[in-house]
Amino acid sequence: MSVLFSKVTVSDGTEMEDFLVGGIPRDEDDLSGRMAYEHFMEGVEDETDVKVRVEAYLYGGGETNPATPEEVAYFYSRIANRSDFLADRCDNVESSDFTIHCSLHNDAVLGFLEM
Repeated sequence: MSVLFSKVTVSDGTEMEDFLVGGIPRDEDDLSGRMAYEHFMEGVEDETDVKVRVEAYLYGGGETNPATPEEVAYFYSRIANRSDFLADRCDNVESSDFTIHCSLHNDAVLGFLEM
């Protein structure tokens, strides 16, 4: 079985953060609810464009499945122990970029709950 996961880099022009997720996020909805993403977005100013870079990787061979949270944690530990883990042990299968515009109408940035 091959495991599909992505290294996501988010940047608002002043701050930048990298984190791993299972599968391949293609838009803001795919990132919403992820703790690292939500934490980063808490510090983003209104009317800011957040640039997102996604580098998707496969680990292993055979049938492909999105990484579980446990597998993502395993990849974090592998990267911590071996900085070249992604380049040396994984296949980069896709790279993509998209932008998230944060405004007063973007409830995720402001932390509003709809009732």
